[in-house]
This record gives sequence, structure tokens and C-alpha cells, in this order.
Amino acid sequence: MSPTKNRKIFFSISAVLVIASILLMIFKGFNMGIDFTGGNLYQFELGKTVTSEMEDQIESIVAEKAGTSDISVQATAGTQVIVKTPEMTNETSDAIIEAVKNEFSIGQENVMNNEKVNGTVSGRLIGDALKSVLIAIALMLLYIWFRFDFQSGTSAVMALAHDVIIMLGFMSLFGVAINSPFIAAVLTIVGYSINATIVVFDRIRENGRLMQKATPNDIADDAIRHSYTRAINSSLTTLFTIGALYVMGVTSIREFALPIVIGIIVGTYSSLFIAGSFWAWWKGLGAKPAAAKSAKKK
Repeated sequence: MSPTKNRKIFFSISAVLVIASILLMIFKGFNMGIDFTGGNLYQFELGKTVTSEMEDQIESIVAEKAGTSDISVQATAGTQVIVKTPEMTNETSDAIIEAVKNEFSIGQENVMNNEKVNGTVSGRLIGDALKSVLIAIALMLLYIWFRFDFQSGTSAVMALAHDVIIMLGFMSLFGVAINSPFIAAVLTIVGYSINATIVVFDRIRENGRLMQKATPNDIADDAIRHSYTRAINSSLTTLFTIGALYVMGVTSIREFALPIVIGIIVGTYSSLFIAGSFWAWWKGLGAKPAAAKSAKKK
């Protein structure tokens, strides 16, 4: 299948997904996690290396006492674990601490932290994340513009925005908690997606030198065809690893892994079927007037 000849199909699929994602974000919104809404934070010293089984155990105990599954459990410093919950009453908070102490046979001295945290940091965290993404996109645009051409840079950034918007739409649809790991996942997706797209544009640049009489569609199709195997193999090997983390990891790991899984799938699709085709379409717009002008002179 020729990506450029069937670009109307691929562009239509992307348009539907992007519009649906934007509507979901507007009307359904996001499930903002504890890092953004505030809650209770507990830190325990367990006296032994914290395993994933122990994290699951703590999550189950705390969820039972708290009456909610919106729990974040994260091992730190080897033998310590940090637990975050929505805001609890003092009685429920005491019950959570006692349940963990009894389960792991630890004393009050092992409760390293027990405090209420607010969500005022959320505005700053979101602002910093947006700044990071915008700066990264601007630098990518400049780099690709310098290395290739303006159409390549703009097409790559457009495909990148396409990937992030659709990933955000899926997060809204599934109601995944938006916490700090999610911000890290978004930045990871930005870097991964642009890498696959640059591979295609590097091949397009080579074809432009070797296929000087070819049309932009032919140049892009050949570049994409020679990038299929590398892009798909790279995505699959990464998906296997991230997928295993999602299946076997605790909540905080899943919050990081799921958006990356979606981002890799969407990013591979946009790199192979959107970015190159959009470049060819844009180049073709400039080629038509030039061809008409040349024919008129003849």
C-alpha cells in the first residue's frame, strides 16, 4: 500500500482520532492524580528490600482501609516505601498506618513521614511540563529545518503533536490517573516519536539526491518502504519491554508505561503514514505551479 496514494484515508483516520481526543479532553477531562489534587503521604521504613510483591501487598492493604483504589505506592531508598492516597480523615489515616505496621511487624519509629499535601504544586508542575514540551518541539523544528528543510521540520512537528494529542485522548477515555510519572511518559514519547520520524526524513533526503527526476510522492513512498522494517522492529522490541512493565508493574509503573505503549503505537503509525505523506503533499503543492510555469514557457 502506497502511503502517499492513500493519504486521504490515513489523514481521515488521524483527523477523526485527533478531533475525538480533543472532544474527550474538553468534555470528559482527565482523572487528575494525587500529585495534582493533593492528599495524604506516608513513608515507611520496612527494614528490608522492597519487592514488587510487597508493593502490591501494601497497595491492597491501604486501598482496603482507605476505601479507594486511587493509591500510589513507590519504593525508595531500597528499604523504604512512599504511599500516596487521596485526603483522609485522621481516623482513616491512623488505621492505614496501623495496618501497614501490623502487616510488616514494624514500630512507630519506622513511620518516617505522615503528612497532608496540597495540590498547589500542580500548576507549577503542569506549567514546567508544557514549557519543556514546547522548548523541545521548537528545538526539534529548528534542528530538522537546518538538517533537512522547512517542510520536513514542520511535518515532523505536526506528526509529533498528532501523537501527543491522541495519547492524551486515550488517557482521558480510560480515566488513567495523571501523576508525575505521566509527565515523564509524555516527554519520553516526544523523544521516541521524533526519532522514528527523522529516520524517514533522512531517507527522503537521500532519495532527493538520488531520484532527482522523481515526484515528491515517489520519493516519500520509497523512503517509507525502506523504513518499514526498522521502524516496526524498533517499536515491537520497545513495546515488549514496556508491555511487560505494564503487566507486572505496580500502579506508579503502569501510569508511566500505558501512555508510552499508546504513544509508541501512534508514533509508529504517524512516522510511516502521516509525516512523509504530509511532506510529499506539501512539496507537491509547490511543484505544480513550477511545472505549470515551465510548460507555459515552452
